[in-house]
Amino acid sequence: MRAHPGPAPSFLFVDADPRALAALRRLVRDLPGLKRFALGVSEAVQLMREAEPSVVVSGYGLPDGDGLHLLTCVRARHPGTACALHTTHPPPTRGLEARGITWMDRAAAPQQVLALLASLG
Repeated sequence: MRAHPGPAPSFLFVDADPRALAALRRLVRDLPGLKRFALGVSEAVQLMREAEPSVVVSGYGLPDGDGLHLLTCVRARHPGTACALHTTHPPPTRGLEARGITWMDRAAAPQQVLALLASLG
Protein backbone atom coordinates (compact mmCIF):
# COMPACT_ATOMS: atom_id res chain seq x y z
CA MET A 1 0.00 0.00 0.00
CA ARG A 2 1.36 3.39 -0.96
CA ALA A 3 1.31 6.27 1.48
CA HIS A 4 -0.46 9.42 0.35
CA PRO A 5 1.89 12.36 -0.07
CA GLY A 6 1.35 15.27 2.26
CA PRO A 7 -0.10 18.55 1.09
CA ALA A 8 2.01 20.50 -1.39
CA PRO A 9 4.10 23.23 0.23
CA SER A 10 3.20 26.88 -0.17
CA PHE A 11 5.90 29.46 -0.85
CA LEU A 12 6.02 33.19 -0.23
CA PHE A 13 8.81 35.12 -1.97
CA VAL A 14 9.52 38.68 -0.82
CA ASP A 15 11.85 41.07 -2.62
CA ALA A 16 12.03 44.81 -3.28
CA ASP A 17 13.06 44.29 -6.89
CA PRO A 18 10.22 43.35 -9.26
CA ARG A 19 12.78 41.89 -11.68
CA ALA A 20 14.13 39.58 -8.97
CA LEU A 21 10.59 38.43 -8.18
CA ALA A 22 9.92 37.84 -11.88
CA ALA A 23 13.11 35.77 -12.12
CA LEU A 24 12.06 33.73 -9.07
CA ARG A 25 8.58 33.29 -10.55
CA ARG A 26 10.10 31.83 -13.73
CA LEU A 27 12.55 29.67 -11.79
CA VAL A 28 9.95 28.08 -9.50
CA ARG A 29 7.09 27.71 -12.00
CA ASP A 30 7.46 23.90 -12.06
CA LEU A 31 8.03 23.52 -8.32
CA PRO A 32 4.98 21.86 -6.73
CA GLY A 33 2.86 24.01 -4.46
CA LEU A 34 1.32 27.45 -4.24
CA LYS A 35 3.69 30.33 -4.94
CA ARG A 36 2.96 33.93 -3.97
CA PHE A 37 5.12 37.03 -4.34
CA ALA A 38 5.37 40.28 -2.38
CA LEU A 39 7.34 43.49 -2.93
CA GLY A 40 7.75 44.33 0.76
CA VAL A 41 6.98 43.56 4.38
CA SER A 42 3.42 44.95 4.46
CA GLU A 43 2.39 43.01 1.35
CA ALA A 44 4.03 39.85 2.74
CA VAL A 45 2.21 40.22 6.07
CA GLN A 46 -1.10 40.65 4.25
CA LEU A 47 -0.50 37.51 2.17
CA MET A 48 0.45 35.57 5.32
CA ARG A 49 -2.81 36.64 6.97
CA GLU A 50 -4.72 35.19 4.01
CA ALA A 51 -2.86 31.86 4.07
CA GLU A 52 0.12 30.77 6.14
CA PRO A 53 2.98 29.68 3.88
CA SER A 54 5.15 26.68 4.66
CA VAL A 55 8.25 28.45 3.23
CA VAL A 56 9.13 32.17 3.23
CA VAL A 57 12.06 33.44 1.17
CA SER A 58 12.97 37.10 1.59
CA GLY A 59 15.53 39.49 0.27
CA TYR A 60 17.45 41.54 2.83
CA GLY A 61 16.65 45.18 2.08
CA LEU A 62 12.95 45.83 1.57
CA PRO A 63 11.32 49.23 0.97
CA ASP A 64 9.32 49.06 4.19
CA GLY A 65 11.53 47.02 6.47
CA ASP A 66 14.29 44.51 6.88
CA GLY A 67 13.97 41.03 5.37
CA LEU A 68 15.91 39.38 8.19
CA HIS A 69 13.61 40.97 10.76
CA LEU A 70 10.59 39.77 8.77
CA LEU A 71 11.92 36.19 8.75
CA THR A 72 12.76 36.35 12.46
CA CYS A 73 9.17 37.42 13.20
CA VAL A 74 7.77 34.68 10.96
CA ARG A 75 9.86 32.05 12.81
CA ALA A 76 8.73 33.42 16.19
CA ARG A 77 5.03 33.32 15.26
CA HIS A 78 5.13 30.19 13.09
CA PRO A 79 8.03 27.96 14.20
CA GLY A 80 7.12 25.31 11.63
CA THR A 81 7.58 27.71 8.72
CA ALA A 82 10.88 27.28 6.88
CA CYS A 83 12.61 30.60 6.21
CA ALA A 84 15.46 31.59 3.91
CA LEU A 85 17.27 34.89 3.49
CA HIS A 86 17.92 35.39 -0.22
CA THR A 87 20.95 37.68 -0.44
CA THR A 88 24.45 37.88 -1.81
CA HIS A 89 25.96 39.08 1.49
CA PRO A 90 24.49 37.21 4.45
CA PRO A 91 24.98 38.08 8.09
CA PRO A 92 27.08 35.51 9.98
CA THR A 93 25.53 32.12 9.25
CA ARG A 94 25.68 31.08 12.90
CA GLY A 95 23.32 33.93 13.70
CA LEU A 96 20.97 32.77 10.98
CA GLU A 97 21.08 29.13 12.08
CA ALA A 98 20.33 30.14 15.68
CA ARG A 99 17.18 31.86 14.39
CA GLY A 100 16.21 28.85 12.25
CA ILE A 101 16.83 30.74 9.02
CA THR A 102 18.67 29.35 6.00
CA TRP A 103 20.87 31.45 3.73
CA MET A 104 20.05 31.24 0.03
CA ASP A 105 22.81 32.73 -2.12
CA ARG A 106 21.36 35.14 -4.66
CA ALA A 107 24.25 34.26 -6.99
CA ALA A 108 23.70 30.49 -6.75
CA ALA A 109 23.01 28.42 -9.84
CA PRO A 110 19.29 27.86 -10.53
CA GLN A 111 19.60 24.12 -9.81
CA GLN A 112 21.03 24.89 -6.36
CA VAL A 113 18.19 27.32 -5.59
CA LEU A 114 15.57 24.78 -6.69
CA ALA A 115 17.21 22.02 -4.64
CA LEU A 116 17.24 24.22 -1.54
CA LEU A 117 13.61 25.25 -2.04
CA ALA A 118 12.57 21.62 -2.53
CA SER A 119 14.38 20.66 0.69
CA LEU A 120 12.67 23.49 2.61
CA GLY A 121 9.23 22.65 1.26
